[in-house]
Amino acid sequence: MANPGPATTVTIHPSNLATNQAIRLLAVATGVNVNATGDQAVLPILNSTNYSVSNVVFTNASVSLSSAAAGLFTAPSAGGTGVVANAALSAMTGSTVVSQRTVASTAIQTGQNLYLNVGTAQGATATMDVYVYGYDFSTY
Repeated sequence: MANPGPATTVTIHPSNLATNQAIRLLAVATGVNVNATGDQAVLPILNSTNYSVSNVVFTNASVSLSSAAAGLFTAPSAGGTGVVANAALSAMTGSTVVSQRTVASTAIQTGQNLYLNVGTAQGATATMDVYVYGYDFSTY
């Protein structure tokens, strides 16, 4: 029997993540409290030293977030660069809603944490999940 060729591996993400040509998950926080103001989550950057955020997704709200507002920043207490400006989360009406937030800055970042800051609390027990996607420039 002839050799059929090299073995192949199929993964859930077909892109070669050793390059900066794929948008990949940079950070994630689940079960973030949106019923208290201030920094409610520190999102460690996953395996990257230089990156640019392209998409920020809020999802899986435990209740309709009719009152809460939040943003994503490069330093604590809504400091540094505002990656996503503090804005109302009213589009988050339930656990199946996915809200892609407007990214205010795509500048290359080197900090190893992003901070989710709640500017206005929900007023009742509420949580959501945060996913940050972007380009990884670490290999260059």
